[in-house]
Amino acid sequence: MSRKIKLFLTLGFSALLLTMCRIYEQSEPVTSTNGLSCQSYTDYGFFEWRGEEYRYYVKEEGAECSYICPDGTVRQPAISAKFSASSPLYSASKEELDLQFCGIAVQPTPTEPPVTVTTSPTPADSPTPEASATPQLSPTPEQPLLSGQTTMCDLGANLINFRMVEPVPDLTDKTLMVEIADLETTCAVNPTNPSLLTCTIPPLVTFPARVVVRLDGALVNDFTYEGIGCDELTTPVPTTTP
Repeated sequence: MSRKIKLFLTLGFSALLLTMCRIYEQSEPVTSTNGLSCQSYTDYGFFEWRGEEYRYYVKEEGAECSYICPDGTVRQPAISAKFSASSPLYSASKEELDLQFCGIAVQPTPTEPPVTVTTSPTPADSPTPEASATPQLSPTPEQPLLSGQTTMCDLGANLINFRMVEPVPDLTDKTLMVEIADLETTCAVNPTNPSLLTCTIPPLVTFPARVVVRLDGALVNDFTYEGIGCDELTTPVPTTTP
């Protein structure tokens, strides 16, 4: 079922951050030959969920990155895993990074076939040369909404945070539909971090799973999330009211 997303709405399952600590693992960023530069970190946080008598301790690993697009625009994506020489993005091609971070797809260069002209000894009998039609290019795909990265996958609370592309699109009055493993789920812009789209994980879903996103009926994302980093991150501890 499609739902209207309003930025001023606050989800009942959103978390109130009480304390947060970020520790960087190296003094200088790690830079790949493809131009992507990232600095890894580990976040330690303490959350109290509204409307619940539970407390949660969360540990998240990721990296803050920087990438320059072909038009000179500097993107600062965040990835949900530590960045090193063994990371998939470290060995990715510039074309792959341009598509993921800049939304620029490699378009095939159309080539016009040579014109064949048949000559005859008699000028009056010379046929008129015919040129082949120029091949049509396929339409430009819709701008993706999600970057394909996650910052949290909590199987205990059945929640997952997807990182949106930069700049973050305005979803006001937009109709958003998200499916995980062919099951429709509920998503909304995270009120604490507007660059994240927080979704519930449907029951019985196992990873890897296909993620499909439609915006106003148009397909904007279709990828497989491998489930890397998914775990029961939260351990509910009941509290007593004095």
